[in-house]
Amino acid sequence: MKKIHYLISSLLFLTSEIFAATNTPDNACKDMKANDPSAVISCYRQTLASQPLKYWFLSNQVYGDVEVNRYQMISQSWSPENLVSPSQWLENVAIGIPKHPKSTRALIAVDMDEGTLLKVVQETNTIVISLKTIPNNNLVYQNDNKVRVEDDSIARTWKLFTEDPAQRQLLPLHVPMAATISQTIRLAKKELVHWNIDQFIVTGASKRGWATWLSAVSDPSVVAIVPFVIDVLDTDSVMKNIYRSYGGNWPVAFTPYYNQGIDKLVNSSNFIKLMKIEDPLQYMDTPSESRLAIPKYIVNASGDDFFVPDNTRYYYDKLPGTKSLRIAPNTGHIGIQDDFEKSLVPFINRIQNNKALPTLAIAPYRQNKSNSLNITFSEKPLKVIRWTATNPAARDFRFACGIKYIASDITMNGGNNVSVPLSYPGPGWQATFVEATFSDGYIATSQVYITPDDKYPTTPPPANGDACTTLAGRGL
Repeated sequence: MKKIHYLISSLLFLTSEIFAATNTPDNACKDMKANDPSAVISCYRQTLASQPLKYWFLSNQVYGDVEVNRYQMISQSWSPENLVSPSQWLENVAIGIPKHPKSTRALIAVDMDEGTLLKVVQETNTIVISLKTIPNNNLVYQNDNKVRVEDDSIARTWKLFTEDPAQRQLLPLHVPMAATISQTIRLAKKELVHWNIDQFIVTGASKRGWATWLSAVSDPSVVAIVPFVIDVLDTDSVMKNIYRSYGGNWPVAFTPYYNQGIDKLVNSSNFIKLMKIEDPLQYMDTPSESRLAIPKYIVNASGDDFFVPDNTRYYYDKLPGTKSLRIAPNTGHIGIQDDFEKSLVPFINRIQNNKALPTLAIAPYRQNKSNSLNITFSEKPLKVIRWTATNPAARDFRFACGIKYIASDITMNGGNNVSVPLSYPGPGWQATFVEATFSDGYIATSQVYITPDDKYPTTPPPANGDACTTLAGRGL
């Protein structure tokens, strides 16, 4: 029967959701005005949902107890003001199905390789949908004959948006990226109707992690998220913290945005308008605020190439609802992929089994005269580790600069509490976080605390290879 179904799907080539022809955006979208940026992504999603979904079956393959079905999908035609070519987004979608999957919830993993997909399916007994090829790469803007990919493409859309925000609300590249996730949800619901899948955990890294956040605030089918290495909430504060941490300079990873002059726009009114769409924390105090309360597992790199380790101070405590944080030690932005499986599996298992995420209740150390970090765990961890990195020359903890965190065990003396001193009398700066591992392999950490906290450098950090350089500040 499955072969017959696949044959029919192939012959049809383009499969449409019948109900979509009569499905129209809700009243909020009909009445959307230029001064309501919080509705932009949601309304774009609903506009696409009112149109037939175009996708087709490619192949089926069985790996042990996991069946993988592969599809291609045209998620959208996206070219605001005809500024972008090509306009068609063609996606590759793979659905991994275990022999006896848990129903209701599935995982959508943006840009997950098939080997990791198979492992996650097997270790969680969960259907996993892998979405590849977003963002649409090799894009040309304004017929300038410059092919752009990844951050170069995102930075270009930011620049173009700031030139005409009222007419270019759909232009920031994370908007169609988030919409592609929602289009994949439509495909998955149709193909997985036999298993009653109608809720989705979404995960992605870097810019795909950013799209993960925006899919959460715009799509009610998203019930939990795991964004990796996208430490951008409260973007304005985060960018200024990065700038100060490097002595009034930018990390070299920021080059695509630097080339578009984004650093010179940060304080402009049009950049503020851009962040009303882009910055997930800006959806607080909007109709989408409740979407930020879904379970979320934020996984950051201790030595990220883009972000400084204490950025979470600007947003983590403000986030509503269920949340958990993990700082992966001794890894950079790209290296976080080595932590995908070990982070996702215990989180998915807890969500699927309706088991609470472990929490770390931390007394603000700035209010503690002893200058120590007092932590209470919601459940007893198997082990607790303190990770510490020191840089005597700069407030720079990039892994690419050779900065390594050193682990030291913390002994639990009864109860679920630990106290960690944060004083550092030496030269430069020290970064510290506490990591707890629980019985199911789930890892939760504190935020990263830098000592001295209120001291910032006035010169750029020493360079140490191409990936450990900075870009000259141009004022902020």
